[in-house]
Amino acid sequence: MKQLLTGLLVVITLAGCQKDQLSTVYGDWLFPIAKGSISLYTLKELRNLQYDIDIPALSIGQPVGIPISAPGLQIDHVGPFAVQISPWLHRMDIDTLEFSGSLHNIFPIPIGAGTRISMRRTRDTAAGNIVGSTTVLTNVPPGSLFSFNIRVMNKTIGDSVYFFLDNFTSPPYNNVVFTNASTQLSIKLKVITASYVEAYTGKTFSSIDTSDFSTNTDDQLSNGTGGTLSDTGVSGYINVFADNKLPANVTFQLYFMNEGKTAIIDSLFISRLMVGGAMTDFTGMPLNTVSTAEKVLITRKKINNMKKARYAITDFRVNTNGYLPPVVRANKQAKLDIQLTGDLNLKISF
Repeated sequence: MKQLLTGLLVVITLAGCQKDQLSTVYGDWLFPIAKGSISLYTLKELRNLQYDIDIPALSIGQPVGIPISAPGLQIDHVGPFAVQISPWLHRMDIDTLEFSGSLHNIFPIPIGAGTRISMRRTRDTAAGNIVGSTTVLTNVPPGSLFSFNIRVMNKTIGDSVYFFLDNFTSPPYNNVVFTNASTQLSIKLKVITASYVEAYTGKTFSSIDTSDFSTNTDDQLSNGTGGTLSDTGVSGYINVFADNKLPANVTFQLYFMNEGKTAIIDSLFISRLMVGGAMTDFTGMPLNTVSTAEKVLITRKKINNMKKARYAITDFRVNTNGYLPPVVRANKQAKLDIQLTGDLNLKISF
């Protein structure tokens, strides 16, 4: 997957690749043939969803600013604390979801063992409505942190999820004072794979990623162009082929940025690559493919600008404008495939 990201420096970044190591690849214009695919659930917006939830003293029935004593607390459900996953997502059938986070106890009382952190698809507290949960194994004293990491399989969620503290317990306490400071529940959701997605129509969503980028100091053209690229001539090229089976219109641009991240040096395309959307049936299966091809001319100036770049910005945008409401549907077969070919040899690092 890292090789594909290097080859395209484009939508593969949106599919969740991790750029945590340095990779170097040789090839004809970032590979003689580079390929990659994306689907709606691989957008950055669903890769690492971070939520910070305040749990105030009043949510566990405790007043603020006055001394209070109690023989202990036992509350069936604290919450719900609702968070919106995405303004464009209506439904997602998840194969695998990572659900991790921490509970930072700011209360002046312990949070007792047996308290459960749960994520539900609606406000209904029925057990069958739980998407994922974890249980506090030992008391969490005031000022302490409970961390967790679980994996959720084969669940369906909507545009929002709801967090609860179920079976909330605390041992007896005497003469404590609750403040306005809230206990903090920090959650990270990461969609790994999904089999079906419904997105609202008339929506635009995007993903913009910045990655390290560099080229070597030497470059050459393949024999097909005579092996040289003059200061004024345009001889190098890259062909971009896109086949879209997504029920969404797609545009893409790749920008090259300076070392200080203060200026865009150049871009891959003069104007954004645009691909129209396809149609799908009620199961999300594509009914057609919308294809486009574009040739990008590579000048000596563009090569020099790429050599100056230290970062690459992938700017990928999707919209469901023009589709009949209320939603568009996509299964695993609905994806955008991109292929690049060309005749310029460069060494690329990211």
